Amino acid sequence: MARVRIPKKLRTPVILLVGLVAALAVVGNLLAEPESGSRPATSAAPSAAPNLANPTADAAADLATVAGLPGTDWVDDGSYAGARDELFGDAWSYDFDNNGCDARNDVLARDLTSISLRASECTVTTGTLLDPYTGETISFTRGIDTSSEVQIDHLLPLKAVYATGGQAWSQEKREAVANDPINLLAVKGSENGSKSDSLPSDWLPGVYPDVSDRHDLGQRVVWDDLPADTTLQCWYVQQLVPVFVAYELGLTEQDRVAMTTVLETC
Repeated sequence: MARVRIPKKLRTPVILLVGLVAALAVVGNLLAEPESGSRPATSAAPSAAPNLANPTADAAADLATVAGLPGTDWVDDGSYAGARDELFGDAWSYDFDNNGCDARNDVLARDLTSISLRASECTVTTGTLLDPYTGETISFTRGIDTSSEVQIDHLLPLKAVYATGGQAWSQEKREAVANDPINLLAVKGSENGSKSDSLPSDWLPGVYPDVSDRHDLGQRVVWDDLPADTTLQCWYVQQLVPVFVAYELGLTEQDRVAMTTVLETC
């Protein structure tokens, strides 16, 4: 290939221009590089609709993971009450994936079908949810009286996170778990309300112990009352395991028993 000759009087400007382009590339890379350690690395987001015909993730691997998680206690000293936004940030204000959309709309767009968006391409205005907890099909319309019909469930509820180790976390880590798609699932609003702050020893989809303030009362799911077909419960527990791993959370003894009992049926 013939070598291109640059006239002598143009060489200095060309060299300066090349140097400027290289410097801008370096600055761009630095700005794009995420802050080290600011957010935990996460596994794949949960499957919004369980495949009940063929549910298996690797239950044996999950059993081993659950057995290896550190132990912890439920400690509720009252400091969470009324302080949710202070401790975990304003709801959906933390853009976990830096895509310019809040976490609620990210999850609605992921978990609903036939969605429509506002011109911003973030706000989901309508869509259809196949509720993973009940199997019901729910038509979603954004509005003051209708948005609550589809809610975003924290697989590991924030009070439960706080009471089982999250109290000692940095603000950044607490805001991350509150908005991380791995810990979020669009569900029927009433099911989200039923679950409330419960961990798996208190609540499983399709298993409804008649309790309130469950940790305070020390009441637990009765394992003899598990359904004969635990496909749904297996799916749910298998969605929880990666969240415990990603955020290095410990298990209460009751939750270890609960998760193990379910996984052994999978």
